[in-house]
Amino acid sequence: MRINLLPPEIHERQRVRRRTAAVVAVGLIALAGLGAFYFLQILRLNEVEDDIAAQEAENNQLRSQIAELQEIDVLQQEIETTRTLLNGLLADRILWSGVLRDISLVVPGQAWLSGLQGQVGTPAAGGTTTTTPGSTTAAGATTTTTPGEAAPGGTLVGQISFNGFAFTHRDVALWLSRLEDVRGF
Repeated sequence: MRINLLPPEIHERQRVRRRTAAVVAVGLIALAGLGAFYFLQILRLNEVEDDIAAQEAENNQLRSQIAELQEIDVLQQEIETTRTLLNGLLADRILWSGVLRDISLVVPGQAWLSGLQGQVGTPAAGGTTTTTPGSTTAAGATTTTTPGEAAPGGTLVGQISFNGFAFTHRDVALWLSRLEDVRGF
């Protein structure tokens, strides 16, 4: 058992001081906890800002690479457009020099051509043929060639007329049978 000889007011003051000290200590601990939490949040915020800055730098680098590659994409589109245009222009051409060479290879020695007339066209819906003439004559040595239009399926339709001389009908028959073997006839 304890006996306290101090007046009760002193005892009450001591008790109030202890409570006040306890409340101040708890308050200081809470403030220290809040300060520590605030400090940790500041550290996390700095880390996030560093990550954002690094990501923005990477994004800027990627944007510059995309800008460089955009020029290549434009060039590829231009090449593709040019290729499509060129294929469209060259699809209907006729290499008359190749046609003349193929014909000259099958002409027998006892026959010769004095003229050749070719027409190129496409079959129209009514069964008629739209033609574009191309002619070559041996005497004048002039050549006029105009490409025709491609028929559905990418094949040209045309007509070639020959004028020539031969010693016998057999030479003409031989030439016609050889002409069947020429590719494209």
